[in-house]
Amino acid sequence: MAKKVLLTYFESGMGHITSIESIKDSLSRFSGLDVVESRVMREGGDRKMIRYENFIIKNTKLTNSLKGYGSFCFKILEIFGLDFFRLLHRTTFRRATKGVIDYFASQNPDVIVSTHYYMTYCGLEYKKINPKVEVVTYNPDNNVHMWWDNREGAFFVNNEYAYNEAIRRRFSAERVFQIPCAARKCILESDGDKTIYREKHGLPKDKFTVIVADGAYAKAKSEIVTDYLLNTDRQITVIFVAGKNKKLFDKYTALADKLPKNVTLKVLPFTANIHEYYCASDVFVCKGGPNAVLDSVYMHTPVIIDYYAHPIEKATVDYFVDGLGCGRAIYSPSKIKSQIENWIDDPRSLQELAANTYKLDKRNNGADCIAAYIMNC
Repeated sequence: MAKKVLLTYFESGMGHITSIESIKDSLSRFSGLDVVESRVMREGGDRKMIRYENFIIKNTKLTNSLKGYGSFCFKILEIFGLDFFRLLHRTTFRRATKGVIDYFASQNPDVIVSTHYYMTYCGLEYKKINPKVEVVTYNPDNNVHMWWDNREGAFFVNNEYAYNEAIRRRFSAERVFQIPCAARKCILESDGDKTIYREKHGLPKDKFTVIVADGAYAKAKSEIVTDYLLNTDRQITVIFVAGKNKKLFDKYTALADKLPKNVTLKVLPFTANIHEYYCASDVFVCKGGPNAVLDSVYMHTPVIIDYYAHPIEKATVDYFVDGLGCGRAIYSPSKIKSQIENWIDDPRSLQELAANTYKLDKRNNGADCIAAYIMNC
């Protein structure tokens, strides 16, 4: 009988979803598995479950739009800790949690795969009912925050700092595995260069190109950064990624044909092949979302991180900017404009940042390590 593997999709930004996609892609290479993809919170139309995921989405948007809100929340959560998280989800959010556990029971999986702390928690609660189930977690962040559940389960992290933090948070050393970052199939198979992708997507071939995005909801500094960049006298292409933010999509779509000839504006909604636009660009301006930054680095485009909402995104700055040297952290939109204009005039320091992106090899794929573990567990 085929081993049943349940892939849990949970929206809190899109990073957790792109990470589970990378594991799915790696699992597809194995036979003898029954892989089930599930948007768990919405499968049965349960209002409490849908409301809980919407609550998380709302707070994700708030952390990106209200300065200091995310850091404040994480400070409070650090004070109360993991035991409080468990208590909160056994009381205040008990109906949503019960719905998830009941769903797991209806599926009767051999392995539950999670990339979000709540799915991991629910999986380990379900393990009380079905001790034979294996709960496998990939933490896509570059640190380990206090709400990742440290009970029995395989816990994969993508750098040494996160590994040491997991041990400090009392994860069993035998159940924590440090692996390379996980990459999706589309990233692994992408072999085009700037010329190819600019031609494919109708972008000017010879203009300095900047892509600006702030996650799925465009709630951080992307709007003000874009406004600054559109008011340059340099030859430039600006790709603005509105994601799911229709208001900003409509604003910049209406503006695109009214700009001076030196400025080209391309406006995108949520876009599945966004990695091709990363590759087409000379630099990516974004908040510190770890998965977006990772995809850009894998496409060998350096980053400017203009905002971090909380310790998870600060760890992205620490790892990719301070550690690997794949970009800059510049939090002032006017200074971002000045830096980009300097790079247009003299790209040598930008080329050094681009060279550092090769420190990570996408072919050394952490998702393959997770898939192999699942196959053999």
